[in-house]
Amino acid sequence: MEKKVSMKVLITGANGLCGSALNEEILKQQNKNTFYYANREDADLRNYNEVEKLFNTFKPDCVIHTAARVGGIGGNEAMHEEFFFDNISINLNVIRNCIRHDVKKLFAFSSVCVFPDNLSILEESKMHEGPVFESNFAYGYAKRMVDVHIRAAEKQYGIKNWVSFMPGNIFGKHDMFSIEHGHIIPSLMYKIYIAKKDKTPFTIWGDGQSYREFIYVNDLANILLKLLDFNELPNKILVSGRNEYKISEIVNMLIEIAQFDGEVIYDTSKPNGQRKRPSSKKVINTLLPNFQYTDIKYGLTETWNWFNSNYPDIRSKYK
Repeated sequence: MEKKVSMKVLITGANGLCGSALNEEILKQQNKNTFYYANREDADLRNYNEVEKLFNTFKPDCVIHTAARVGGIGGNEAMHEEFFFDNISINLNVIRNCIRHDVKKLFAFSSVCVFPDNLSILEESKMHEGPVFESNFAYGYAKRMVDVHIRAAEKQYGIKNWVSFMPGNIFGKHDMFSIEHGHIIPSLMYKIYIAKKDKTPFTIWGDGQSYREFIYVNDLANILLKLLDFNELPNKILVSGRNEYKISEIVNMLIEIAQFDGEVIYDTSKPNGQRKRPSSKKVINTLLPNFQYTDIKYGLTETWNWFNSNYPDIRSKYK
């Protein structure tokens, strides 16, 4: 199944959560491939001409497309149109240039937000079996179009080894730590930091009883680097960590890691999001049956230490 051939690999979103982790893991390994990194300064991916120039410059054999406009419940609720327009534009431009430049392998980041709300378990084959969760609808449909575009390319051009890559709740260093618009863990981490510093309550959105799967971003990076060597890849891969955790369990871990001894408030006037969205591990476990995931508490501790060392020079606002 695996055949190691040197490739030129373009990574979009190079300064973001996933791009930074990929760079960190690549530097630890003796990787045969040549990697090129593109961030906002290199190209505005919403602009087709700038994306075309990027591809003309690097001429990649493979693209790991991590760049996106992302957020948690707050971001999705507040910026429906912006999230839709930016993500549709970015993905259309990148995938179209992958077609025109004969890219052999593509890992285009989608999201678990693409799945219908009523599924008992998330599976790759069920992505299109119903409407997405209402609070995620604009972002969810924009990300679902990644898969549509890849399938269209397969049907029209016979393209193989292009993957709609669906990560779960990613966390780690270099995240977007927005209190109002960030994902669960970075938002909670920023909140507890402020609560500890200012001696104010640590307030959590919702009742803490919803469940989520989390994946440490360096695990995700290592999974991608291993998949680069595969000769044959499925067109959808869901990667969402190993276990489900209640939000309250994550809160309690952060309280211990941050050594927070103040008041904790669950604000039930705020949304809980989907109650559960467990995912099937069948596809990723078939591809990488022996992959060892990082213990979540270790990942949280590493992220907390990085946050403390880098604050206030963190990403906390959309640009």
